[in-house]
Amino acid sequence: MPEEVATVPTPSAEPGPPPDGWALTRRDLLVLGGVAAGALAGLAGAELVAAAGPDGGAAASSPAEPVRRVPSMCQMCTTACGIIGHVRDGRLVGVEGNPEDPNSRGAVCAKGVAGPSVLYDPYRLLYPMRRVGARGEGRWRRISWEEAYAEIADRLRPLREQGRPEEFFFQQGRNRSTDAVNRFLNAYGTPSFFNHRALCSLNRRAAILATIGESDWDLGDYENSRYVLNFGSNWAEAHQGHIPVATRMMRARSTNGAKIVTFDARLSNTAALSDEWFCVKPGTDGLIALAMSNVICAEELWDREWFDRWSNVPAQEYARHVARYTPEYAEAESGVPATAIRRIAREFAAAAPRCTTICNRGSAAHRNGFYNDRAITVLNALVGNMGQVGGWCWHPKAAWDTKALPEPEPVPPKPSGRSLIAEAKGWPLANAWKKNQMKVAEIVYLWIKEGRQKASALMTYNCDQAWSFPDTRLIREVLTDTDLIPFHVCIDVMYSDTADLADIVLPWTTYLERWDIDSRPPQSLVDYVGLRQPMVAPLGEAKDIREIFPELARRLGGGMEKYYPWNSVEEYLTEYFAPVPGGLDHMRRHGVWQDPAKQPAYRPYERELAADELAGSRTDPKTGIIHQGTDPKTGKPVAIGIMVDGVPRRGFPTPSRKVEVRSAFVADRGDEVGVPVQPLPVYEPIPAHQRDFAPDELIMISFKWNVHNAHRTSQSKWLQEIVHTNPAWLNPATAQRLGLREGDWIEATGHRPDDRQVPGGDGGAVGSIRTRVHLTHGVHPQVIAISHNAGRRQGGAFATNGADRIGQPGYGRSADPDQGRVWWSGALSVAQNTIMPIYPDPVSGQQAYHDTIVTVRRV
Repeated sequence: MPEEVATVPTPSAEPGPPPDGWALTRRDLLVLGGVAAGALAGLAGAELVAAAGPDGGAAASSPAEPVRRVPSMCQMCTTACGIIGHVRDGRLVGVEGNPEDPNSRGAVCAKGVAGPSVLYDPYRLLYPMRRVGARGEGRWRRISWEEAYAEIADRLRPLREQGRPEEFFFQQGRNRSTDAVNRFLNAYGTPSFFNHRALCSLNRRAAILATIGESDWDLGDYENSRYVLNFGSNWAEAHQGHIPVATRMMRARSTNGAKIVTFDARLSNTAALSDEWFCVKPGTDGLIALAMSNVICAEELWDREWFDRWSNVPAQEYARHVARYTPEYAEAESGVPATAIRRIAREFAAAAPRCTTICNRGSAAHRNGFYNDRAITVLNALVGNMGQVGGWCWHPKAAWDTKALPEPEPVPPKPSGRSLIAEAKGWPLANAWKKNQMKVAEIVYLWIKEGRQKASALMTYNCDQAWSFPDTRLIREVLTDTDLIPFHVCIDVMYSDTADLADIVLPWTTYLERWDIDSRPPQSLVDYVGLRQPMVAPLGEAKDIREIFPELARRLGGGMEKYYPWNSVEEYLTEYFAPVPGGLDHMRRHGVWQDPAKQPAYRPYERELAADELAGSRTDPKTGIIHQGTDPKTGKPVAIGIMVDGVPRRGFPTPSRKVEVRSAFVADRGDEVGVPVQPLPVYEPIPAHQRDFAPDELIMISFKWNVHNAHRTSQSKWLQEIVHTNPAWLNPATAQRLGLREGDWIEATGHRPDDRQVPGGDGGAVGSIRTRVHLTHGVHPQVIAISHNAGRRQGGAFATNGADRIGQPGYGRSADPDQGRVWWSGALSVAQNTIMPIYPDPVSGQQAYHDTIVTVRRV
């Protein structure tokens, strides 16, 4: 193949101000604010689907061209709603919700409707490319898949053959193909794989696992609830359960008269939909929950009978523990009036057991996030709503039932090698629960730079870390250095900041062109499984990893090939779905399957153990714990239940078989690594926030718009036109102190925490960005709020807001008429993570997204 060099330009590090006269108008804000209401309504009526074609214009409507309906699953965000694609003449002309999906139940948000705009984006990656210049220079040569496979195999094979598989690093983002990824990495033998968990939900998951043992995600029976306390969850716009949660919340409002109270540092659309919103200082959510527990205990509003039966700490002892957390103390720290805390605590307890909490990054993504969410979780136990109808619920299956649908054999064994970075032993609760992979991904590139572990090859999959991770300057520095990372392969749908720093780029199919197995934590408390299937043929030469990995395995050899005996993805899925009545054919026709014999998982701890389950068991007379057999790995007795009032019950799969209000497990983990972890829920003030702030110092928080999620939505021209800027939100009182007005330009400089418990905690500057100011009373006076969903350097005119770059090399005009209609400027879009430090919670490793101290000056 002759050499074809394409140059992709790299813009300057930070954009300057656009021409004078720009302002964020009230109309802009009204348009942006109105999107959430549409998202809640579904935004996927058939009349809307039929109205727009893939190019944004009117779709053909000739009766001679019947529309084919294809059930599948969305992947425009993490919620994975069931969808139905409308296909005419091989083109996707629209998307609507699948009413058979038990989670989304026929609803889909604006992101889901915009899927065709990503599928047909003119700047998609469609062919394999090989770097021909220096990394970051943007010079590429198109190569064949055979060339790509050969070079990748030649670079990976020696590491495996020489007994160094851990030097192959795999960095994934939102992985919805767990079986395919794990099969390849386990067959290769590398333990050096890193997920997105510490950048999203690690603290929340760790808090739940430490308390109830069997799930790392609470669901809340929202639809049947009468009272919901929301601690920093933006479920109307950006929650992992987004549409399934939002529709259930709205039904609870309309059918039960449910009250929703939100605590958040920013007036999100969720806060706007709530009955009450309290603007709290970041990181104080747990203290508010403890103060409510104080009131409930002091006034004996608790469900003492339930708490004494099912928790491992007596109610009176917990009352003594929370006595220090008075509403007045919480008011002084959080800003929420003590009178309101008392009133809401009483209302919450009065609604029990049909009351619940919901949390997310607003409470968890802090240096003290583990303790915040522990306090909130135990608040539910105090009123006895755990597992109750309308209460705080969960499901032991975070996705589909892998015992009922086991992965087809042969399944490769897990790697026996060690990875210093993947193990992250400096954090007590990172990887503390073996079946839950809790990697501390934000430290990967820092530790590579420091030489803690050698990375001879890196494969990046659906993860634009050079834009989306904290301290992106450091990440770009490491990815550019061929001594630190000699070989880098990037697999993604779009050319990105990370792809720009790769050696080989492989074009990945969109979710609308590929096969997959998927489901999410079941909001209706009955697990299910879904099928993602191609709606249209892949464009260009794009391929999915279910095609890429088997081919690489066969070329790598050494026994890897034996784990891929199937001739096609369909053959593999036929075997996978064999246990489903009707098999793969059923899945293709319906898109989902749920076992009709299963019932909602209410009060699973109360289930009485049957006689055959108790055969050969023994009961500890002191604890009442029922043991059966021993663990072959540890030699310790295996607990299967607990005697409660003389009845053998399942209990909770925790060490005590009860709710672990006091967790000796987490305290012991802390002792092992020399990081103290409190066994009871506590409030631990964030050190950097416990001082007098200088006039120009603020706490920076991050948020997501309802039309954007991570990096995939910025490729959508439809969604980018709705939200394409991210000005800094400031309270008018703060702006007055700083001498700022609406639309003024500022320079914001982020600082590392002055905290020796976190990497690089020296208080130094991380970097600076320039952006515009938007004034609103909907943000805390001590806060600067900047959205995450902007500031790309690479990816095409739509992704980068690059109307001014059209016509440059690599950004030539295409047949898409919308390319010439990009009217917004990239100068109004900044990469927030440029000034965010690597800041892991010392307990779990969760990135503290909402704790960065920023200095602000007018420019």
